[in-house]
Amino acid sequence: MKAGIFSRIVAIALGVYAGSAIAQQTVTIGTANPLTGNLAAMGKDAESGVQLAIEEINAAGLVIAGEKITLRLDSKDDAGDPRTATMVAQALVDNNVVAVVGHLNSGATIPASKIYSDAQILQVSATSTNPIYTLQGYKTAYRLVATDAQQGPALASYVSKK
Repeated sequence: MKAGIFSRIVAIALGVYAGSAIAQQTVTIGTANPLTGNLAAMGKDAESGVQLAIEEINAAGLVIAGEKITLRLDSKDDAGDPRTATMVAQALVDNNVVAVVGHLNSGATIPASKIYSDAQILQVSATSTNPIYTLQGYKTAYRLVATDAQQGPALASYVSKK
């Protein structure tokens, strides 16, 4: 994920959802990915991307409302499993994150999204494609990728023209 996109997400999270977090000057961003199991390689890459974005933002100096903000990452392993994802989501909520980047797969993202919504924590998934994720109507759930319902017809159209 490019630092520009990530910094916009952070600014939105801090401005809309963080409330008193800005006064803390160190703000925690959560990420949840499968760091073990079959999807571990992808999960570790996603975690590294979020960490790199945080490092770049911190190096550039994030200032919101005149306050210098330092970001910190709280990374959790959801193993790509729905039950584990809900436990991880609750742990991130309990750790007072202001936003979450993740989960990696829709099967983990969808059940975790209710927990983030109930806690009013922004959740951004760059990889979850199941339409249900955003059709649930949670105002805190965002995706950065097209849904399966969009990708399938687009691919079929492309292939049929070749």
